[in-house]
Amino acid sequence: MNIAFILIVVLTVARLWIGLQLFLTARKTHLNNLYWLSGMFILAVYSLFSVLPGGSPLENPWIFNLGFIAGQFCLTMFIHTTFYRGRKSPVVIILGIFVLALFANLYLLSVNNSKLATVVAGVSLINWIWHLIVAGAAYRAIAQDQGVEKWIKIRYRLMMVYIVLITISSIQSVIVNTSLAFIIPPAAVPLSILFVIGSIVLQFLVWAMPEPFRLWINRDQKARRVVAVNEEQLPFSVLDVFGTAMTDGTGLKTIVCFYAIRSAIAQKIGSEDSEKIQQQINTMSYHEWDDVLQQAELHRILINGGANQVVASKAIENARQALIEKQSLLTLSTR
Repeated sequence: MNIAFILIVVLTVARLWIGLQLFLTARKTHLNNLYWLSGMFILAVYSLFSVLPGGSPLENPWIFNLGFIAGQFCLTMFIHTTFYRGRKSPVVIILGIFVLALFANLYLLSVNNSKLATVVAGVSLINWIWHLIVAGAAYRAIAQDQGVEKWIKIRYRLMMVYIVLITISSIQSVIVNTSLAFIIPPAAVPLSILFVIGSIVLQFLVWAMPEPFRLWINRDQKARRVVAVNEEQLPFSVLDVFGTAMTDGTGLKTIVCFYAIRSAIAQKIGSEDSEKIQQQINTMSYHEWDDVLQQAELHRILINGGANQVVASKAIENARQALIEKQSLLTLSTR
């Protein structure tokens, strides 16, 4: 059997597995943007139908090209819903370009011009360059923030590396299907394959990061030292981020929000000891914070503190959004 096809099968299975992990995480955390990313990986099954040197038992340019563009639709929506969150983005323009590419591909495939259809599919470079720009901006925003765990920053670096690898291999794929194919040296083909393999390995580490790998990255991470909380001297910590977010548009005082969060944590650990509560706050992971913010206890404490149902719900939703933004995209683990 064609070795290239066997490699495609292995890489496709890896992508499908990543897609499944993302889907499970999206269901668990209610982060709808992850469904789009999951869709992109799952649609990677189109790779099985690619045109390969030496032939392929499943070769089908229609499924390959249309599946590829569908995956790019998903990537566009993921970038928009993850990095912009209600802010304006060029999503309509980019989706419009992909719609045009879709119709162009339908025509080219109908006249058996699969090579030019592959070139048209090269508009995916717009997505990857856009992805690289927004990921780089997001990384720079947290690079010096001591409140963001080290593994989160490493995730962004790995993300940018795999985007660059995919961009380079995509450019090579477009050029070999044009009259400029002669400028591609023979060594570029196996190198491009290595880039594809490397990008998938990095995508696995970014989007389905094994817990041992995350702990290894964080091996030198020190717990944040936080002084006592009071209204006159508020510490700069992750607690500040949530407390401040909860006051946005709710009319609640920051100190009330701090008290509610600390009380919810006290209930969770079964202790009213201030030092134990602070120690817990200093070492809490994304999942632990997310669990606290979703507990009915926090909602009840806010209600008892004078907030109505609408205000309490909005405050908690604000805190959950702040959690996602503070911890840079999210902790993707199905554990």
